[in-house]
Amino acid sequence: MKQVYKQPKLLIWAFPMLLLSGPALAIQPSEPISVVTTEITPVVSAQRINPTTVDLVFRNGQRMTFDFYGPNIFRMFQDNQGGIIRDPEAQPEAQILVDQPRKPISELQIKDENGQICIYTDLIELQFAKEDGRMKIINRTTQRTVLEEAKPVSYGKGETRLSLQEQPDEYFYGGGVQNGRFSHKGKSISIINQNSWTDGGVASPTPFYWSTAGYGFMWYTFKPGKYDFGASQKGLVSLSHETDYLDVFFMINDGAVPLLNDFYQLTGNPILLPKFGFYQGHLNAYNRDYWKEDEKGILFEDGKRYKESQKDNGGIKESLNGEKGNYQFSARAVIDRYKAHDMPLGWLLPNDGYGAGYGQTETLDGNIQNLKSLTDYAHQQGVEIGLWTQSDLHPKPEVSALLQRDIVKEVRDAGVRVLKTDVAWVGAGYSFGLNGVADVAHIMPYYGNNARPFIISLDGWAGTQRYAGVWSGDQTGGEWEYIRFHIPTYIGSGLSGQPNITSDMDGIFGGKNPVVNMRDFQWKTWSPMQLNMDGWGANEKYPHALGEPATSINRWYLKLKSELMPYTYSIAREAVDGLPMIRAIFLEYPNSYTLGKATQYQYLYGPYFLVAPIYKNTAADEEGNDIRDGIYLPEGTWIDYFTGEKYTGNQVVNNWKAPIWKLPVFVKAGAIIPMTNPNNNVSEIDKHIRMYELYPAGRTSFTEYDDDGRTEAYRLGESTSTEITMEENNGKVTVRIAPTTGNFAGFEKEKQTEFRIQVSEEPKKVTARLGSRKVKLSQVTSLEAFEKGENVIFYEASPKWNRFATPGSDFAKVSIRRNPQLRVKLESADITAVNTELVIEGYRFDLGNSYLRSTGNLTAPIAQVTEENREAYAVTPTWNKVENADYYEIEFNNMLYTTIQQTSLSFEDLEPETHYDFKIRSVNRDGVSDWASFGVETKTNPLEFAIKGIRGESSAPSQEGFEVDRLFDWAETGDVWHSEYGKKAVPFDLIIDLRSFNQLDKFHYLPRLDSGNGTILRGEVSYSLDKEHWTAVDSFAWKRNSDVKVFEFKDHPQARYIKLHVTEAAGNYGSGRELYVFKVPGTESYLPGDINNDGKIDSNDLTSYMNYTGLRKGDADFDYVSAGDINRNELIDAYDISVVATQLEDGIEDPGQEKVSGQLAISLDKTQAIQAGDTVRVLVKGMDLCAVNALSFALPYDQQSFEFVGVETQGMAQMENLTYDRLHTNGQKILYPTFVNLGDKPVLSGSEDLFILTFRAKRKAKFTLYSTDGLLIDKNLNTLKF
Repeated sequence: MKQVYKQPKLLIWAFPMLLLSGPALAIQPSEPISVVTTEITPVVSAQRINPTTVDLVFRNGQRMTFDFYGPNIFRMFQDNQGGIIRDPEAQPEAQILVDQPRKPISELQIKDENGQICIYTDLIELQFAKEDGRMKIINRTTQRTVLEEAKPVSYGKGETRLSLQEQPDEYFYGGGVQNGRFSHKGKSISIINQNSWTDGGVASPTPFYWSTAGYGFMWYTFKPGKYDFGASQKGLVSLSHETDYLDVFFMINDGAVPLLNDFYQLTGNPILLPKFGFYQGHLNAYNRDYWKEDEKGILFEDGKRYKESQKDNGGIKESLNGEKGNYQFSARAVIDRYKAHDMPLGWLLPNDGYGAGYGQTETLDGNIQNLKSLTDYAHQQGVEIGLWTQSDLHPKPEVSALLQRDIVKEVRDAGVRVLKTDVAWVGAGYSFGLNGVADVAHIMPYYGNNARPFIISLDGWAGTQRYAGVWSGDQTGGEWEYIRFHIPTYIGSGLSGQPNITSDMDGIFGGKNPVVNMRDFQWKTWSPMQLNMDGWGANEKYPHALGEPATSINRWYLKLKSELMPYTYSIAREAVDGLPMIRAIFLEYPNSYTLGKATQYQYLYGPYFLVAPIYKNTAADEEGNDIRDGIYLPEGTWIDYFTGEKYTGNQVVNNWKAPIWKLPVFVKAGAIIPMTNPNNNVSEIDKHIRMYELYPAGRTSFTEYDDDGRTEAYRLGESTSTEITMEENNGKVTVRIAPTTGNFAGFEKEKQTEFRIQVSEEPKKVTARLGSRKVKLSQVTSLEAFEKGENVIFYEASPKWNRFATPGSDFAKVSIRRNPQLRVKLESADITAVNTELVIEGYRFDLGNSYLRSTGNLTAPIAQVTEENREAYAVTPTWNKVENADYYEIEFNNMLYTTIQQTSLSFEDLEPETHYDFKIRSVNRDGVSDWASFGVETKTNPLEFAIKGIRGESSAPSQEGFEVDRLFDWAETGDVWHSEYGKKAVPFDLIIDLRSFNQLDKFHYLPRLDSGNGTILRGEVSYSLDKEHWTAVDSFAWKRNSDVKVFEFKDHPQARYIKLHVTEAAGNYGSGRELYVFKVPGTESYLPGDINNDGKIDSNDLTSYMNYTGLRKGDADFDYVSAGDINRNELIDAYDISVVATQLEDGIEDPGQEKVSGQLAISLDKTQAIQAGDTVRVLVKGMDLCAVNALSFALPYDQQSFEFVGVETQGMAQMENLTYDRLHTNGQKILYPTFVNLGDKPVLSGSEDLFILTFRAKRKAKFTLYSTDGLLIDKNLNTLKF
């Protein structure tokens, strides 16, 4: 485009006649179809290369290398292009394996006989068929065949595939953070960060899995992959990565812990988080935004409401330390706010990227001092400081001071002890993320006085666990789905060798649902980390943000989490080389019920807690009081943590009452729970007392672990260990605490010891010993006397649970009482020198069964599954209410479902077209009725892959009351679509909007049952991405009858729109009962504009777009948001944002027919030499504009000479200003003036001044006026480029 310069300097943008009509929407490319070849080549010999390595030599001269890293771990490598064994390609360089991944092995043995070659170690045997090289692996200890290749390794262009036989009773776990999944039998998983953070997506993948058959597997690569565990072909495990050579590790062992430790041998043990990391953290930008009074804004301490803006809206600019009359908007005020509300807080992370930074001085060193000032203040309050980093760690000379980074100075000078790597660390590949966290993990101890790194990464891979925990990504809070899919996600992460997992508290987006908010805080009490990601949601993300009762209840659970710190820290240490903190039920109780998905919504927290989160609304009232069904209690006795009521194990509990304050949490009988005083951060923990909550039953033990909680000294053995054993026999309980072994800096060995024993009545006798000395115990009658005394006993008949409610609140008036406790506190003693013993005689703990109240005769219920309750994957039996019955029990698949108080119960995750048998009986205090049997067969599911929510339009008018939407309402009876009576419709077009992009498989047209007027008979089918450019597929000719008509898309194209051009129909009308469109099984739908991948378009998507406006391909973040580049121009611009904006605030009901037109002119107010300190104004004017609903362009400028000051709007009507001053990864600074209408707002028309862009000169310079990537967009998303 030609630029014409006059006085004053003026740039006219004259738009070309090219008019892009309709949305040129983004699509997700279909999965590439790789041509994979398998060459059957006989093996001729085995050759020892060195003491740990053997080559198989094939007839064609190719070699396959087996390198043993221990007696049960080997590496399998083959490069048919002649490459030798090597580390995987990584840019930047990153190291998956640890420096010393090998263990010694005895001499390898090789045998060549009977048509096979065998390689032996002391523990495993590898057998190879000489005819084709297929491998079988035998565990020599168990004599079990653990693995067998189904066919030889196959190689294709850019893909290598390994095929294994699946054993019938084999289950598979691993793959990293696979959202919503942990047990993969019959499924396939992607080993790629999909930037999809909802159910079915993948955040931090790990190219590692393990099998119950007794082996683990890791592909040694940074390339994406896919693992198919019998999904495509039953009995076949198919493993592939996008690489042209094979490089994998096999680990042969028996059980989860040995296999996880084999993985850790290669890639490193998981980190032990510092103690403060187990407390809640708060994250936001505190150095960027402006706060202006607004009655719809957030209420602050001055009693006024303010609305936040990233743009200068004339409000008060925030800062870290509140030194500019802006204290209530500062990071310091956040710390104060937690303290004022008596809420635990362990750490605070200012966001250093996205235009925020952590200081407002002219130099990096000045900003570092500003950050240090915040750190000093935080430390006074017991809080640590970190950074939520966008992409960089080290200085770049071209970057301005505001966004400059220097991790060494941040750690050494400012005291940073936490780092969260954000989405940009995903974009450059897994080695980039691993390289980054490894860099920080080395810098923080070195420059931070041996500080233990606390790093949270989004881009996990094999090896990440030795440096960082993982975070599940940006999600939307305020919705049950957010809680539901995270439960199996957390379980699966631990099974993948990533035990330190976290997610945002009630989501980073959304919110304003107090019930979901409270339920999220409740279950995450029994999880490693908690992140309050503030600044992006529908409400501020504080635990007190939603008022009462959420404030009181959230405080209660946060305090409880702090009390559980000794238990949590002990199981966190166990997770370094043992079971994860959050444990799949099968890890402790393996059986046919627990190995699959049946227990995916519950977990063990260490050995003693069983947590069953409230993850959906089952029967909730307005206040959120609900019930929970389907809680599997393993064998043994389990105790309701909040009431003390006992439950018998190996059954599924239903109708568990969960008032809004109560989470389903059970404690295993025999539990020993180390605890501490309630506190708000680590500095408030009382080091002079140790506490144990006890649930005596049988003989049990627990090892309590401790260290300084903040340095790397624990790696050198500077820690303590305390063994607690407990035995209960015929009412006598003996508790013994062995002397604590070990030491660490800050360890306090003089401690009081407190016991809290769960009882139902006061025992007969209590005695205690410290070493050989018997302690004289005194009985006290109040909790106050107990807390002040020592060597005292207190029988607390009705302990108060509701201890932390806000004074004066309604919730403070709610009486919540716990089962009786016997409390014993012993005097201070040297716990490293003496045994501690407590003996209780006459112990009893039995509160009865609250479910059993009725007596009298019982009959068996008469149960059935009606047609409306029979589905393909679920059935819901119903039955009559039985007189005298307290509840009902159902036996199904050898499992007892108990305490069913209603007259129905749903069974899900069934197989289609399968017969299932049930038995049912009634229960009361007197006993049980006889069993009554019934059975049912599940339906087929022909609509499993049919696309829901589609819309249609017909060029032929519809008869009133029989509109075309009836064709897409999933109702096959009772309504039909019909064109207008008495009016010829043929030929006509039927256009189907799938409202998402899909890989098309087929569609089904269901004619009228009488095949009467309007039955479609002939026509042509085409598809489109944008409703403008159509691709013909084929014609069709159907018989006139009521049969379902099927049209198949043989090439499976990607499309959003389908058009049926109908040329013949009965009576020249159009009609139909239903039309279903099917996507290719296993493929995903993509909703244009759904940048957050939560399956809907809402304000959360707009929030993301606001932060990524102007992002270009090549920027570190771009891959993360690339799905949001809807017009595929490799830039996030006004068009992309408009796709979302036009759907907000009730959308645009009638966009009209006017198409965008007109032009813009810009000019500078100064053309003479510009001196340092001068302001330069860029004037933007609209000329003959028509129907402009959004606009954007790019304005590059020299950041060494100028800085952007702000935007002054003039004639922009009600458009939102989303202008973004962006620093690109390549160091270029570009301003992106961007304006869009939200919903149905007035458009820009005519000629007038629109806005002014103001810059300030840093030095004498010339401002070069140059623009690119200009767009004007109307309400129909028609676009003019300039």
